[in-house]
Amino acid sequence: MPTPRWLAVVATLVAGSAALPERALADQRALTVLANGLPSLGASLDEVRAMPLPEGRRLLCGGDDNMPRLADPTLVEPLTGRASGRIRFCTVVAPADGGATRWSQAAIPSLAGPARLWLVLVEQGGGGRYRLARVSLWAGREAWDKVVEAVTALLGPPSAGGAQMLGWEDAQHETLMFLDPKDPDSFAIAVADLHLRKLLRSPGAAGRAGD
Repeated sequence: MPTPRWLAVVATLVAGSAALPERALADQRALTVLANGLPSLGASLDEVRAMPLPEGRRLLCGGDDNMPRLADPTLVEPLTGRASGRIRFCTVVAPADGGATRWSQAAIPSLAGPARLWLVLVEQGGGGRYRLARVSLWAGREAWDKVVEAVTALLGPPSAGGAQMLGWEDAQHETLMFLDPKDPDSFAIAVADLHLRKLLRSPGAAGRAGD
C-alpha cells in the first residue's frame, strides 16, 4: 500500500471516532502484545531511537542528519508541503533489494507477522522536546482475527465495532483497528495518547498524521 493512503485513512477514522459511544478500557498496554520493544507513548525522541530492531534495519525520522538515499524521498516528510518542525515521523528502513545505495521502508516482526511501523512524535512545550503521540502497525489482513483476540483479551471487548473498525478508549489512550477499503488485504492498529494527539491538531502542526 502506498504510504500516503494510510494517512488519509487515519484522518477519516480518527475524525469519526469522536462520535463513537462509550468505549471499553484501552491503554498503551496494547503495545506490549503487538511487538517486542515498541517504545511507550510519551517516550522522548532519544528513547524512541533506542528501540531494538532486527539486524540490518534502522529507525529513520524526518529531520535526521545524514539521511540515507531513499527509494521514496518523501517517506518521512509531511504530506501538505507546509513545513512543521513540531511533528516528526519515524519508520523502520533497510537497504532496498539487498543493496546499500538506497533504503526503503521495512517490516518488523509483530503479533500480526511482518508489519510496517509508523511512529508520530510531536513537540511538547517547545525547545525540541518531542514525545511519542501515536504508534501504528500495518500488516496482512489474515492476521486481523488473531490481533483482535489478543487485544480483546487484554483490554476487554471493544465498544466501537464493525466489519471495518474496532475501538477501545480510556481517559488517556485510544486504540483503533481498521481496514483500508482501498486495500482489503491489509489492516492497521494504532495506539495513541489522546493528550499528545491534540497537539498534532494545533496551528502549524498539519502534516503527515492527517489529524
